[in-house]
Amino acid sequence: MRIQNLINDDMEVVSLPTSATVLTATKLMVATHRGSILVRNDVGQTVGIFTERDLMVRVIAKGRSPDSIPLSEVMTTDLYTTDSQCKVTEVRRAMRERHIRHLPVIEDGEVLAVLSMRDLLRADFEETRDDAVAMRGYIQGEG
Repeated sequence: MRIQNLINDDMEVVSLPTSATVLTATKLMVATHRGSILVRNDVGQTVGIFTERDLMVRVIAKGRSPDSIPLSEVMTTDLYTTDSQCKVTEVRRAMRERHIRHLPVIEDGEVLAVLSMRDLLRADFEETRDDAVAMRGYIQGEG
């Protein structure tokens, strides 16, 4: 299965400018049920990602005030990305090795979606379930 099979029209890409505060980002993440948000510069280029982990490690654990810190100070800038043609199994392995849970999918310089580790695990589960149903049908002579 390829990454393109996981992307659907419901996957809105949510982002904020580098100048937005951590509090603004956190409220948007809560409102949109996301564990991360993309961060863009003044010309709209994706320059980072702000995640729940960034919030905990770089803000809360250090006693910093979320309402005064811009995302530019606490976002992750070393982005690991993929394209829609990569295999889900390869991307999941890379995410596990890099200890990341949110992955921008970029095609022709445009972010198509941000997938989470949960999205990839759900795809693995559905594929395994489909294989099991097919195998059961084969064994029982239904196919």
